[in-house]
Amino acid sequence: MIFKGYFLNRKIQALLRTAKTRSHCYRALDDVRYVLILCEVSDRNVVEACVRTLKAMKKSVHICVYTQKRNDMQIWDYGYLLVEAKKDINIWGFPKKNIREQLNHLSADMLLDLTGDEYPVMRYLMLQHPATFKAGAKYASEKDWYDFSIVMKEGMHDIAFLFNQIINYLRMIRSKNL
Repeated sequence: MIFKGYFLNRKIQALLRTAKTRSHCYRALDDVRYVLILCEVSDRNVVEACVRTLKAMKKSVHICVYTQKRNDMQIWDYGYLLVEAKKDINIWGFPKKNIREQLNHLSADMLLDLTGDEYPVMRYLMLQHPATFKAGAKYASEKDWYDFSIVMKEGMHDIAFLFNQIINYLRMIRSKNL
C-alpha cells in the first residue's frame, strides 16, 4: 500500500502546479450563489450549522462528504455526494471516475474545503474541480492550495472558526475587481 499514497500525492502535486495557471475569479459573498462544501463525516454537526448559515443567506449548497465506511454516514436533510473509502477509491488511492464526474457537475461559485489533511483524496477532488474560486485553511507547513485562505495554527482544525472567518472576510470584499 506504499504506492497508494505515492501516486495520489504525485498527481496532487501536478494539479497544484497547474492550479496556478487556471482562471481565478475572486468573489465577494454577495456574488456567490452556489457553494460546494467538502467535508468529513465526523464533522457533520459543525458542517450542518455552516449549511444553515449559508441557506439563511439564500445560497444554494452542495456537499461532498468523505467517510471511511457507509455505516458512519447518517442521512442528512439535504443532498450530498458521498465518497466512501472502501467503495469509491481505487487501489491506487484515486476516487473512481463516476465520483469525479458527479462532483465536477456540481456547479459552484465557491468551493469551500472544510476537510483536514488526513485524507488526500479530498484534496485531489478539490484541486481537480473546475470551480474558479476556492477557499479553505492554510497551515504554515503547507503550500497555497486555495484562492482565498485563512492561516490556521498547526494542528488546529476548527471548522466553525474557519467558516466564520471566511464568511466575515468575504462580506468585507465589496468590489468585483480586486
